[in-house]
Amino acid sequence: MADLGEVPAKPKPRAPRGIDKADILSSAFELMATEGENGFSVRKLGAKIGIDPMTVLHHFSSRDALLRHIADRSLATIEIGPPTDDWKSDLKKVARAYRGLAHRYPKMFHLHFRFHSTGPADHATSEVVFRAMLNAGLPDRDAAGLALSFYTYLIGFGLAETEGLMQPLGPDEEQELRALDPIACAATQRLIPTFKTLDSGAAFDNTIEAFITGIEARVAMAEPQTAQSTKPSAAVRQIRP
Repeated sequence: MADLGEVPAKPKPRAPRGIDKADILSSAFELMATEGENGFSVRKLGAKIGIDPMTVLHHFSSRDALLRHIADRSLATIEIGPPTDDWKSDLKKVARAYRGLAHRYPKMFHLHFRFHSTGPADHATSEVVFRAMLNAGLPDRDAAGLALSFYTYLIGFGLAETEGLMQPLGPDEEQELRALDPIACAATQRLIPTFKTLDSGAAFDNTIEAFITGIEARVAMAEPQTAQSTKPSAAVRQIRP
């Protein structure tokens, strides 16, 4: 029996709370959004949340797999909704959502160029775009190619805005353009005043409209039999569950 004056043993400290895959992804997302890929590493992530880097790789298998999850998590923050019967409206809402995403997460937006798809959120938005292409009346081959080209434009434009390409022309750039040969570069010099007041939002909207007009023209040019077999209603019937 213990002596009444004996000091009771201190309870053993509890083990740290386990950090699961969702916790790791949340911290990775925050680190990427703040530091960008140049400042991101599995080692730095492990130090940030107090775990061994190998624990990160246990959950995500590789750095690229983790980056893919980060990209998909960013896509999950946009609201597009399910596909509708208005293919033009669907393409426009996806376009606006991607441009907004680039502005919101400029340091990680480039990841969407790296992977063919990033995961569930990407598949959900892609379904809207793929169905829009089919509902427009495009044959499968054209629908697939133009859908990927559409994404190429959206991601490229987002990067152009975040990196500065779509900014109005500055004094130094203007001086360089005005020094060009006025005959060999006549068109360039003619557009200098417009470049100085460039509206990137208007340029974005105009390109989306041109893309949609191009789809309409391609469908209209198709042979009657092909156009008949790819009517919007037929395409919808083929892909609806």
